[in-house]
Amino acid sequence: MTNEIFILMDDSVKLNKNEPCCIYGGLFFYSSKEYMNFINKYKSIVKSIRCKYCKQDNQNCDKECIEIKGTTKIKASDKRRLFNLLKKQNNFGVFINNRKVKESIMNNKASRGRFCDYAQKRIIKQVVLYSIRNNMIDPNKSLKLYIKSDECKTKSNGYYNLKDSIYEELVNGIINYDYSKFHEPILNNILEISYRVYDSKKHFGIQSADMISHYLHRQYNLLLTKQVDISSTISFIEVKLFIP
Repeated sequence: MTNEIFILMDDSVKLNKNEPCCIYGGLFFYSSKEYMNFINKYKSIVKSIRCKYCKQDNQNCDKECIEIKGTTKIKASDKRRLFNLLKKQNNFGVFINNRKVKESIMNNKASRGRFCDYAQKRIIKQVVLYSIRNNMIDPNKSLKLYIKSDECKTKSNGYYNLKDSIYEELVNGIINYDYSKFHEPILNNILEISYRVYDSKKHFGIQSADMISHYLHRQYNLLLTKQVDISSTISFIEVKLFIP
């Protein structure tokens, strides 16, 4: 039997000096049935509320519906409906403290891109480790990893570079030359990776990941700028990674 993990991922705010933090967040599922069941439920809620926020009326409607995402201003009751569903799923978040990222990285566009790829690779590895620890997948069986992300979320030589990097770390292990340390592989069988990017306006799964990432950005920003305790407000996130 082949294991499956479906990952939906989006970011909130860029890695730059003008922002306190950058977030990658999203959801993950263990079968196509589980994944599609969530998509259908999320789509149903979005379709039931989005007309409230559209400036068109029935007479001039062109069916170009407003995108409900993390930055869309919607009523608390509608946001609650979406989050009641989101919190029932498996969620993850990468919390990047921009102020602690090395200046040599922040000052170079290519280096920032590689750091963002590194953050995505790290959280995918953490999702796989979490899944093994909780007996959701067997590391001795083959794994199909489906990663779905918003457009332009990988920066160094396209997403194939990130895809190969994920495979290398999960299956072959990787040497950290800075610390002369070898990170052991965590999978002992065949790994297939599908990494695809989408226009969020046309993909309800990416919209849901966008809701998660923007929510986490607001929370982490409160912690960094006002020292607000956010442990309870992000407690529904199963897999958390704070870097650097």
